Amino acid sequence: MRFSSKKLCAITAALAICVILGAAGASATQEARPSGWYVGAGAGVNKASTMKQAGWNRDDICYPEDDCGHLAGGAPEGYRWYYDLETDDGAALEISVGRTLGAFRLELALAQRKNDLEQKFTDITYLDGSRSRRAQNSNYQSEARASVDDLTTRTLSLNAYYDFSIAGSRFTPYVGAGVGVSFLELSGLYFESWYSCKDPSTNCDMPERYNSRQYEDLSDTVLSTHLHAGLDYRASERVLVGLKLTYSMVGDMKDVEGTYVKHPEFVEHPVAGLPNFTTISDMNHWSVMFGVKYFFGE
Repeated sequence: MRFSSKKLCAITAALAICVILGAAGASATQEARPSGWYVGAGAGVNKASTMKQAGWNRDDICYPEDDCGHLAGGAPEGYRWYYDLETDDGAALEISVGRTLGAFRLELALAQRKNDLEQKFTDITYLDGSRSRRAQNSNYQSEARASVDDLTTRTLSLNAYYDFSIAGSRFTPYVGAGVGVSFLELSGLYFESWYSCKDPSTNCDMPERYNSRQYEDLSDTVLSTHLHAGLDYRASERVLVGLKLTYSMVGDMKDVEGTYVKHPEFVEHPVAGLPNFTTISDMNHWSVMFGVKYFFGE
C-alpha cells in the first residue's frame, strides 16, 4: 500500500478534527484521567522520502582492460558511485512503558520501522570526484546489476509528552519529543558486473577476470530524535486508545564497510577482498500508529 503525502495530510487533518470535537464534546460528568505507570503498544504505517546511497572504494584498476593510458595520473585512486533509494511504505510497530507526572508523561519506547527499497543509479566518478572515463575503441563490453532489499530501523528512545486536559472530555490531545538510538540494517545490498568480448576473434583476453560481485547486509547504530502529536480517547478507567503521528530524524549510516564476494585480481593489482564503504542519508520518516495504553494506577 502506498502511503502518499495526501494520505498523511488527511490523517493529520483527522487528528486535528478529533481534537476540536473532543474539546466541543465534553460530557456532563467529570471523569479523572488514568494516571501512574502504564504500558502501551501501537501499530501502523510509515513513510520515508527518497534516500541517498553513496559508496566508494580504492580500486586502482582501469576498466575494462586495465589500460590507464587515457588518465593523466596513470591510474585512479578509487571509485565513487551514487544511487537514489525510492522507498515503499512500510509497517511501524511500537511497545512502551511510561509514567504520568501530572500533565507530563515520561516514556521508554522500542519501535521498529521497515521499508522496501528500489535502487536507481545516478552517477559514478573517480575517488577524487572527477568524471569516470573509459578507454576508447575497447574490445570489451560489460553489464552490471545492482539492487537492495530493505531498510529496517529499530529505535530505543526516551520520550516526554505533555497532555492537554479538556475538562469533562474523554479526549486527550498531546505533543511530545524524544531522543534515542536507532539500529539500522540494510539488507540484500547487491552488485554484480560481468565482462565479455564484443568480437572474440579480436584481442580480448579473459574478460571474465574483470567480473565482480557483492551481496551482503550492512548495519550501523546512529542517534535519532523524534517529534510526536496525538490524540487519546478514554475507553475505560484504565484503557486509552488513540492515534499518534511521529516525525523521526535519523542520523546517516556513514561509511559502513563491506567486501566483494568476487573482485578482479592481478599480479600487479592484488585487490581480492577489496573493501568498499557505503553511506545512506536522508532516512527521516513519518509514521502514523493506532495505539493502546493500559494504566496500572498510582
